Amino acid sequence: MRLRRAFTLIELLVVIAIIAILIGLLLPAVQKVREAAARMSCQNNLKQIGLAMHNYESANGGLPPRRGFAAGSRRGWGPPILSYVEQTALSGNYRLDRDFYAPENAANIIVPLKLFICPSGPGNRTITVTISGVTSVGAAGDYFGPNSFSSTLYGDPTLSGKTTVTALIDDANRKFTDITDGTSSTLLITEQAGRADFYIRGQKQASNAGLSQAANWGPWAGYQVFQFNQFGSDGITKDGPGGPCTINCNNSMGVYAFHTGGANAVFADGSVRFLRQSMHPNTLFGIVTCNGGEVLADSDV
Repeated sequence: MRLRRAFTLIELLVVIAIIAILIGLLLPAVQKVREAAARMSCQNNLKQIGLAMHNYESANGGLPPRRGFAAGSRRGWGPPILSYVEQTALSGNYRLDRDFYAPENAANIIVPLKLFICPSGPGNRTITVTISGVTSVGAAGDYFGPNSFSSTLYGDPTLSGKTTVTALIDDANRKFTDITDGTSSTLLITEQAGRADFYIRGQKQASNAGLSQAANWGPWAGYQVFQFNQFGSDGITKDGPGGPCTINCNNSMGVYAFHTGGANAVFADGSVRFLRQSMHPNTLFGIVTCNGGEVLADSDV
């Protein structure tokens, strides 16, 4: 009887061990499925943002301004497209005649919007903004547009005057016909996820002290644009021409996502593509400008 009980216990332990092994084998597969679903959801967010900007362009004769700097109506590209992303109620409450950080918009910018958050990232967050002595708190957004690129790092002095000519422009509505490089070759919005925390090559930093404009950028209603840079292999040192890191280096002054191998972006034609971490700086800077005259192969992007 004792021998039989011993065998039964051994058999039970074997079954438990097999189950543990199977769970260990299944977990990576489950994680991959979850990430694939999150990446697809992120792509859909950008698709909807691109569609909203197209609808805005049709209704207003041009794309929304990347930033509004007029006194009393300072904001990013997020608030103007609210009514085009099924946020009619919030759009109706938002005061376009007031700065995004003004007290009149405090209850509006704190509203978290799934459309502006990539599910692969840290989730809903708030960011404290202090501008001109006014402090407010806004819900974070993970999607940014380009406002320029560093010609110094690019190493081409002939680019003077072209570095800020992007699909979106400050205080004005750029028409699609002004994008002479072609809408399929011009970046509109991409990921710069994780703010207000500071990430370098997948590692969250102990402090966000190195995060550029940490007190002003990050809320979906705020100035969601940044200068594109290239970096050294450490992901943070600003490198000269040919620096190896262009995508997922850091979320301070670069395209950054929590996806393996690259980041999502929507182009001016509305197409959503995955920017590979191996992207060459020439290609990255080429898709930032809307009339730089660069010739890009289909395989580049």
